[in-house]
Amino acid sequence: MDVLSNAFEKRWFYIFMFMYFIIMVPFPFFFSTTYIPSIQGIPLFVVGWTVHTVITLALILLFAWQALQREEYHEFDDQ
Repeated sequence: MDVLSNAFEKRWFYIFMFMYFIIMVPFPFFFSTTYIPSIQGIPLFVVGWTVHTVITLALILLFAWQALQREEYHEFDDQ
């Protein structure tokens, strides 16, 4: 069984690969060789990484919640 075998795993594979792709592209809010100020003078890349981290953690929690609702995890539950 591979990652692309069913719709649930395929959808989440593409969501997390998109998040990986976004972090790897050298956008100025993730990578900068010069100082670009943002909120309260914090460098823009720090804000970008923080926002990306919060979104990724929220997606991980959503994935875990949805995965635990699947039938495979309730196979041995007491009736």
